[in-house]
Amino acid sequence: MMRVPPGVHRADLGGGSLAVLVTRNGTWQWMNGATERIWTAALNGTLPELPERLRAEGMPGDADAVVAATVEQLTGVGLLAAGGRGTAELPPPMPAATTPAAPGAEPCWPVRMLARVGLALALALMRLPLRIRMRLLGCLRFLPPAPAAMTASAAAAVPLIRPAWWPGRIACMEVSLATVLTIALCGRRAHWVLGARRTPNEAHAWVWTPAGAHGLTGRDTDDPRRPWTAVAAAPPIHPQE
Repeated sequence: MMRVPPGVHRADLGGGSLAVLVTRNGTWQWMNGATERIWTAALNGTLPELPERLRAEGMPGDADAVVAATVEQLTGVGLLAAGGRGTAELPPPMPAATTPAAPGAEPCWPVRMLARVGLALALALMRLPLRIRMRLLGCLRFLPPAPAAMTASAAAAVPLIRPAWWPGRIACMEVSLATVLTIALCGRRAHWVLGARRTPNEAHAWVWTPAGAHGLTGRDTDDPRRPWTAVAAAPPIHPQE
């Protein structure tokens, strides 16, 4: 029986579309319902009879070849493995994390100073593989959750101190990670959320606490027709939060 290797996260984007993040190699996959069905069959051991079912449902072309090619593709991108560590079930979707939080007031200079440190740390961590970043941020689970005002202040401060002279990328992943680290420097916990939306397929990163999400504004605003969906978070978000 096939297994899902560790580090695979998924979310249903609606409209028959699924987003999958493989944190082991930092890659995104978007798949339709047919691909998800083959993925599920590979995990529960029903692949041998699946082509016949597809033919009975009127699937055009060579169903055996389609199933075999899809399984090979899923294995190649790290969503299936023949053995070793992993699970025989699809990873569970994470709780919703897209309710906007109230914006904060103009951040004071101590918060801006901490944001400079947080941004420097974020830019350094971005050089590490995604799985390492997620693992390191997992240590923040021992901190108490950040108050709404603190999160809003940090989220407002990071874009203000972003240096124009920096030659590399400072976009949603770096800004959101810097915000989470700034809050951690205050001894509190926020969650770094990686999410996606469909058609056209896009990935995004934002910050979440029980008070709501920061980073879903501007061109990244949540669109009711194709809303952002959280796929993975570090530290993990538990349903009771």
